[in-house]
Amino acid sequence: MKLRLQHSIEREKLIVSNEQEVLRVHYRAARTLANQTLPFSACTVLLDAEVYNVPMDTQKLLNIPRCVAGVALRSELGQPSLETDDGKTSVRDRFNARQFMSWLQDVDDKFDKLKTCLLMRQQHEAAALNAVQRLEWQLKLQELDPATYKSISIYEIQEFYVPLVDVNDDFELTPI
Repeated sequence: MKLRLQHSIEREKLIVSNEQEVLRVHYRAARTLANQTLPFSACTVLLDAEVYNVPMDTQKLLNIPRCVAGVALRSELGQPSLETDDGKTSVRDRFNARQFMSWLQDVDDKFDKLKTCLLMRQQHEAAALNAVQRLEWQLKLQELDPATYKSISIYEIQEFYVPLVDVNDDFELTPI
């Protein structure tokens, strides 16, 4: 019962993680469509303002342009600018539906792989638990009546006495 509950919790966590990742992709697509940069966290702003980190090379600090608030420019973060040298937006850098579908497909592939690994691990855990319980059942039988059950194998023990934990492998990652 405990293993079945643990497996159910792990499946639910995987489903929630998948939903969270899909929401991140949608948020990223909306941000890209609106041509907005990645928002900064407070830690990034403090790091950029050099509040806690004193730079070793002061020459480097003089050569890096900063915004008024101390936030790094897009080009400083290594993110590609959407503008070319002549100030026009490149067609190749524009967001399109194919790119969005590619991001969603990447998430689906990632979580399908995680689902496969999760199910294989859960089936392995269930089989291992069953083997241990059959062995304990066999030892208890031999302890109670050594003459009758001396040569009994763990495979001769009926599944009725030691059931195998059923691993539900037909769950959907994106329930609708």
